[in-house]
Amino acid sequence: MDGKDKKCLKDLLASIPPNYPVNMIYLNGVPVEVWAFSNIDCEKCLAYFINVDGQVVIFDAEKIDGISFGELEEDDDFEDC
Repeated sequence: MDGKDKKCLKDLLASIPPNYPVNMIYLNGVPVEVWAFSNIDCEKCLAYFINVDGQVVIFDAEKIDGISFGELEEDDDFEDC
């Protein structure tokens, strides 16, 4: 992603309310499981999430490539698609 795309992602994160359900974020293409978005500090370029254990985890917002929103239901079956 170029700088413009990263700015758009930070703008998106800034518009999401605290405790918004997030299933996964992707840091440089590597999936990282999280439970919810907390907030973003645009000045410091830090994104705060809550992990599945209820702990706050902080990521460099510039390294977030993608976000998977919502929670995956256990009985979701994608093999039928």
